[in-house]
Amino acid sequence: MNEATVHALIDDIGALLLFSMILILAADQVYRAIYAVAAQSLLIAVAAGVLAMATGNPDLWVIAGITLVVKAMVLPWVLHRVVQRMNVRREVEPVIPVITTLAVAVGIVVMSFHLSASLGAVRQAITGNALPVGISLILLGVLVMASRKKALTQMVGLFASENGIFFTAMAVSKGMPLIIEIGVILDVILAALVMAILVLRVRSTVDADIADLDRLRG
Repeated sequence: MNEATVHALIDDIGALLLFSMILILAADQVYRAIYAVAAQSLLIAVAAGVLAMATGNPDLWVIAGITLVVKAMVLPWVLHRVVQRMNVRREVEPVIPVITTLAVAVGIVVMSFHLSASLGAVRQAITGNALPVGISLILLGVLVMASRKKALTQMVGLFASENGIFFTAMAVSKGMPLIIEIGVILDVILAALVMAILVLRVRSTVDADIADLDRLRG
């Protein structure tokens, strides 16, 4: 696989990743946000496979497999089960209007590409547009966490930010050390489990969603 083909594939995957972030930000139901981040993780696995074929790095094949199984299948299933167990409203409750959030998201993407273009020679050493796409994913994931009330939707934002870190690291370094990537994945799994247990515990104790606790103040 020649370099031009790899760059084109990474750019196409990057465009799909940004589209998946738009779907997450515009989602009006928790299920849709979960499905979108699962599709995003699938794209990350595909990107790892593309880079593995291009570089011959076997660690990337391992990461592609782990990402596919854990982040594209297991973690979305866990979130889905938590939603069912909580029996909460499926609608996403934004802190700010969705239209405003999408406008901010567009600004973040434009800023990321502008900053990346200013890197000059350093920018040319990175595969395709992976750097601005990765920065956009990280910041948009933070935007999801800041603009949504439900803990589950905030967890989706956390996964999206982590996907951005992975995508950027893979494209910049052509594969981080395997032990580091597995460690990051385990951290995300641990965070997901802790937050799921916390949400279920709060729900079972006070019979309310975390967002509803604001009503108890005063």
